[in-house]
Amino acid sequence: MPDMRSTNFLVLSAVLVMVDVVRAQDGETEPSVRRDWDAAIGAIVRYGPEYSGPSRYGAGWEPGAYLRWGRFSLASRSAFATRGNDAAPGGGLRVELGGGERWRASVGLRQASGRSESGSDALRGLGKVRDTVRARVSLSYRLPDEWRLSAGWSIDVLGRDGGWLADTSVTREHRLGDATRWSWGASLNIASRRYQQTFFGVTPEQSTNSGYPVYSPGAGLRDVGLFINARHALSRHWSVFGGAGVNTLLGPS
Repeated sequence: MPDMRSTNFLVLSAVLVMVDVVRAQDGETEPSVRRDWDAAIGAIVRYGPEYSGPSRYGAGWEPGAYLRWGRFSLASRSAFATRGNDAAPGGGLRVELGGGERWRASVGLRQASGRSESGSDALRGLGKVRDTVRARVSLSYRLPDEWRLSAGWSIDVLGRDGGWLADTSVTREHRLGDATRWSWGASLNIASRRYQQTFFGVTPEQSTNSGYPVYSPGAGLRDVGLFINARHALSRHWSVFGGAGVNTLLGPS
């Protein structure tokens, strides 16, 4: 099991192909007018840990898609969004509640993956964490000089021991010409006692099955991270995206 006091993990991702289905105007790489709907399809490659905190890493790929109609959007992954639109963390269904030039508010639903004890030797005897659905409310505020503050709160709506999660981040965006954007920032995540126990705790029964000592973490800090992302528009329709992040798990000793 990961030691919540000092575990670092790195995640790398890259969109091999992203195609904006909606046609931009001639000469546009970033659409200047928000249209009634737009969409994107593509594929993403990810290199990262088997679960939050292990030493073993693996790589894989999966298809991705994004569709927006007015205030409603649906994305398979958080990396996917068309030019001029913000991606929803973790993907899923999102509804924009309102906003202006500076701030945006939204609510959403997304499928949250669980964990199988067969996924890693380190998880043997800990049982299965079931997939669930999380509801999330979020707010972002754009500061001068391309700084942005974001915060969100999500909860397991199916009651599958996922508890609640709160997240906050600060991001600085840069432009390299009309076609290229890159950003960097930091994030902090806080989790409920139920979430911490489900993903990091060890019950007496799990201790017997796995050999790990009993561990009952409380609510508090889950992890802090740094990240960097970049996106380049190859043409009116084609874009590439890449990102990297490093996180350190936090929590009670």
